[in-house]
Amino acid sequence: MTRQTPLSPRRRPRDRRRAIISAAERLFADRGYANTSMKQLAAAVGVTDASLYNHFASKREILEALYEERGFPQALDLLEHLPGAIAMERQFQLNALASADLWAQNADFLRVVFTEVLVGDSLALEVHQSFMDRWRRGVERLFLKYAERGQADASLAAPFSRMLVDLVFGAFMDRMLTLRASDGHLPFSGPDFRGRLTEEVAMLVQFIRASGAGRQGAEGPDEEAT
Repeated sequence: MTRQTPLSPRRRPRDRRRAIISAAERLFADRGYANTSMKQLAAAVGVTDASLYNHFASKREILEALYEERGFPQALDLLEHLPGAIAMERQFQLNALASADLWAQNADFLRVVFTEVLVGDSLALEVHQSFMDRWRRGVERLFLKYAERGQADASLAAPFSRMLVDLVFGAFMDRMLTLRASDGHLPFSGPDFRGRLTEEVAMLVQFIRASGAGRQGAEGPDEEAT
């Protein structure tokens, strides 16, 4: 009786998707996002162009998948569902520190993305901006939770979200520009960086709360006069 040799198992769709994402990350780092084509990606993975497009319709989808692999959408999901149950100042400090930890884990990947943004790649900029906008909206939503309880002025939610994200993002960029690429773990979580970051966030929260209180105090006499 003739024995049949088992066929080699075909790569499952999930495994192939993972292989595409891994290859894309390598090629983006080596050649840049703009200089990497879908055809080059397909060749690197060892699949046909058609097979690649079955998993990803565009390079943008691949870049978004890279962000997802690195945990950015998940972190924003958590931000968007925070109840604001702890003290306002401490809450935003913890948010900033959580962001620092996420950046520490993904510094080299973000360096590649920001390089592409700086050289003018419009798709990389769109993806980056979409995450920045969602970050601001999440901060604004959380601020309004405190405003509903009378702990902040709701009219300052939008400017506060812009200032907080600009503060944290600026601190990250300043640190990233002064440090060399490494194994992906730049010291965003060092005690000096974390201490300065939490101090500056606390100052911003105090400034915004004082501004809100000042507005209410200034409006009070006018209302009495009418």
